Amino acid sequence: MRTLFLNGCYTNEQRAAAAGLRELFTNDGELCETLDMQAFLSDTVSQIRTRSRELVRRFLQELTEQGTVPDERDGASAEGISGVARPISVIAAELGQFIRNDSYDLVLCFDPVAAFLLAKAGKRGLGDARIAYVGADGRGASRWKSLGFDRVFSSEDMAADPEAVFAALRELVRKKTQQTGRPAAPNVRSSLRHHILKMPEAVYEASGIVINGRRIKSLVFTTDLAIIRNCDADAVFAVYPFTPQQAISEAIVKAAYVPVFCGVGGGTTKGVRTVGLAKDAEAQGAMGVVLNAPISNPNLRAVAAAVDIPVVITVISEDTSIARRLESGAAIINVAAAEETPQLVRKIRSQYPALPIIASGGNTDESIRETIRAGANAVTYTPPSTKDLFRETMSKYRES
Repeated sequence: MRTLFLNGCYTNEQRAAAAGLRELFTNDGELCETLDMQAFLSDTVSQIRTRSRELVRRFLQELTEQGTVPDERDGASAEGISGVARPISVIAAELGQFIRNDSYDLVLCFDPVAAFLLAKAGKRGLGDARIAYVGADGRGASRWKSLGFDRVFSSEDMAADPEAVFAALRELVRKKTQQTGRPAAPNVRSSLRHHILKMPEAVYEASGIVINGRRIKSLVFTTDLAIIRNCDADAVFAVYPFTPQQAISEAIVKAAYVPVFCGVGGGTTKGVRTVGLAKDAEAQGAMGVVLNAPISNPNLRAVAAAVDIPVVITVISEDTSIARRLESGAAIINVAAAEETPQLVRKIRSQYPALPIIASGGNTDESIRETIRAGANAVTYTPPSTKDLFRETMSKYRES
């Protein structure tokens, strides 16, 4: 079963409910992902025409403060809804498409804004997903139920008996399976390979970048084949501090279960050689090629013209002309500015609302969330070294 948690501006009770349910689902072996509504809204609202943008922001802020769906029978609320109806419908459709594309079985909502958008998207717009709102109370609960939610739970329900809420949600998906004939996605584990390197939970709050129909949220930044074969990242970011070699990219692409983005130079390695390396990487099966920050725009243009896969250009400074990079054929921007990464991402996002951005997120959930909220669509994660990963296993061996 694939479950999507829609998190955003919620109360402490709702935050506790979300954490409790995630723990129950995870302990039961279910696949849980999170969409940060603040990051999602930042991306989508920024694409609305300037004239309507402030109205939409004000409307969503009022909705957050009220904590319940506006009643169109109230004159003031009806006026507010009519003033932003069209852009709100566009945002709701975008959220619905995100849910349909990833074929979620269950969507759990803990935020009035997210709940309002789900209601606007409607049943048809959400595919086969079942939707539940957790955190409603009093007058709000009946309104959410009337808008087509499959289940509505109060914070009190969750606090009193979380196991009962969990069981009700599982039953909801089971009934959906019976009605639609489409079984929930099973979770298969290997008896020996269950111990894998898992990406930090925070990376799943990113919107992702859809490349040829595949959504990429997390990229493991490594060339270690053992880690590549034993992690749950969506893709591999195979960039290393030596001149790129076809033998290395070929070995990584062959060994990986997931798509690979291959480094093809741009610093020491440049000119015609980068073009040849990019063409070879494409022939080997790479999903994209990565060029380092020093690459010239004419060289970037030559690489982009030679391959039919996305060209990722690394940006390390705010002095870089993003416009020139895009004009020269860059399809995706990779921001790697160390501790300045969130600030640089935020600046680029303010100028290019729809630009696909990958960024380094650091090693903690907090730093990753900061990068995502700044505007990154996907995050590169540098895993611990093999030595660090092996430390726990070796300790167990010594004890035994």
